[in-house]
Amino acid sequence: MRRHFLTMGFAMLAGLPLGSPAQGTSFPTKPIRVVVTAQAGGATDFVARLIGEHAAKLLGQPFVIDNRAGANGAVGLGEVARAAPDGYTIAVTLGDSLINNVALYKTLPYDPQRDFAFLTQVVRSPAILSANLQLGVKGMDEFRRLAARPDQKLSYGTWGPGGLGHLAGEALNRKLDAHMVHVPQRGEAPVMADLLSNTVSVGLTSAGLARQHVQAGKIVPLAIMGRERSAVLPQVPTMRELGFDDPLFEAAVWIAFVAPAKTPPAAIERLMVALRTAAANAEIQARMAERGLEMLNTTPEQFALNYKRDFDVITRRMREFGIEAQ
Repeated sequence: MRRHFLTMGFAMLAGLPLGSPAQGTSFPTKPIRVVVTAQAGGATDFVARLIGEHAAKLLGQPFVIDNRAGANGAVGLGEVARAAPDGYTIAVTLGDSLINNVALYKTLPYDPQRDFAFLTQVVRSPAILSANLQLGVKGMDEFRRLAARPDQKLSYGTWGPGGLGHLAGEALNRKLDAHMVHVPQRGEAPVMADLLSNTVSVGLTSAGLARQHVQAGKIVPLAIMGRERSAVLPQVPTMRELGFDDPLFEAAVWIAFVAPAKTPPAAIERLMVALRTAAANAEIQARMAERGLEMLNTTPEQFALNYKRDFDVITRRMREFGIEAQ
């Protein structure tokens, strides 16, 4: 019963019943290709498959997952930007691919502000700054004092050059005048491995990945990025609570669906309603929470506002820091 009301509620909000043709059309009449701009098995792929499976049932056509990783998501988004704008090709991607890439690469096969129609931001994954046990700190105050000592040789690990973690680490580096060395990895799992083995002093990962290690006492949580504390680790204060007022520290990694620009409004509406209805499903939300993912489920208008806010802050910082693709 609850699922029925959720489905009907979103359909009425959109003015488009899911069970009826879209503005005189019968979209969709064939499978929808979902380009995932990351490898299989990660959080982006997980979100795409979970939401896609439920949305496909609502629309009556399968969602065919097509993993196209590479160049921080640029490979997959480039394909979608060139695809026919008919609603039958959409993408699932990270905010890094739609924002950071603009400043990271001198040329891109797409313009994120021109080539895509925003559908919905599904989830966010707050980044957490954690310290290894060997460092001997219990919180941010102790880390500040340690970082201020000129004899300390510190490092920070992130999930890759130009990502939000890299930006946050460099912003913290400069704020504390710590001279930490950046140790980039190919994904967040290797960052956690470096933390657990004391290879890096501190590391930035998702709160979801860090949770089990924090609870086991294997790493020390210092601060959460974002505008509010994370439901995953609610005891960890935000950067702002600790006195870091740079708007960059309020940003979070998010995963979203987009379609090619000029996709017919009727198709956009049908897709958006199905995706948001799927994201509102209680079972799906529970499975997201298990992975440490927090629901956003934005409208296209909310998506656009969030995007502009993050875009302005992140691209400005990247240029200030001189971060470019190697």
